[in-house]
Amino acid sequence: MPWAKGVRPLTYDDAVLLPEWLSDVWARTQVVRVLEDGIGGGPLDDRAVLFQLADRTRVNRARELTTNGQFTGDICRCLGGPTLALYDANDRILGIGTIHGHGSISWERSRFADDLKLAEPTALTLFLSECGVTGQLQSLFTDLVMTLGYYERSDAPQFRPAGVPAVLTDRQVPTTLRDMLVSVGGNSAANLPQERVRVLVQRLAVAEPGPIARADALLGWLGRLPYPTEALWGEGVLVRQLLATLSEVDIVAAAATGEAVVALGALNWAVHQPDDRVVAAAIAPTLRRLLP
Repeated sequence: MPWAKGVRPLTYDDAVLLPEWLSDVWARTQVVRVLEDGIGGGPLDDRAVLFQLADRTRVNRARELTTNGQFTGDICRCLGGPTLALYDANDRILGIGTIHGHGSISWERSRFADDLKLAEPTALTLFLSECGVTGQLQSLFTDLVMTLGYYERSDAPQFRPAGVPAVLTDRQVPTTLRDMLVSVGGNSAANLPQERVRVLVQRLAVAEPGPIARADALLGWLGRLPYPTEALWGEGVLVRQLLATLSEVDIVAAAATGEAVVALGALNWAVHQPDDRVVAAAIAPTLRRLLP
């Protein structure tokens, strides 16, 4: 497998030096800045600072989460991001690490070319979210889908076929909506006229007056949709439209119930919002229970 441009293969000396280097730079680190973008993102001083850690407890937690794991002897080919930049007491840069997907970090890639597979990847994602970095839930999406078994099957239609009421039952679509949706396929559900969407909203409100209960039903429905096609571009579009009629407070309250499929639906909803941090906090206990 070819090495990415700009890096060299791992050598024995590098394998020995990287843990020592990490120990040395973290011992001198006083400030950690979480910077926008990954490799190739431009000069560090020109990047947006997403969050700064100066509290000793948080700096130590960042060290624990980004240095414990197993070195792979290889690298991820993506550019990664965000970037963790370590600074000493005089605000001099000590080193950088780039987060790659869910589960690995690359420290000083051009020097060491040896990604670290993290021992607690979910904990790091949630830690960054707690620190104020938005957009972190996306990295957990596929893992949670696979854990719960909702990845679309290769031998099944990508979109729900029209005229098959059993599928609506399996997805636990609210009963009051099924007669309106049974003749509508999943791909068409994404493009329902707004007049019909409003009727669905009204029906659901009559059948379930409590907004948190409505949010719970919708999140459970969204979580059961096969990923990625139906969940992102088919029926999922309709469910997110229905959720848009509820307040974030009610959606977050429903998300915090602890039910796994509701957490998956909440994650789907959250990654389509400008800020996913409140939902991340609400479903964090469920994510920690289900994912490494």
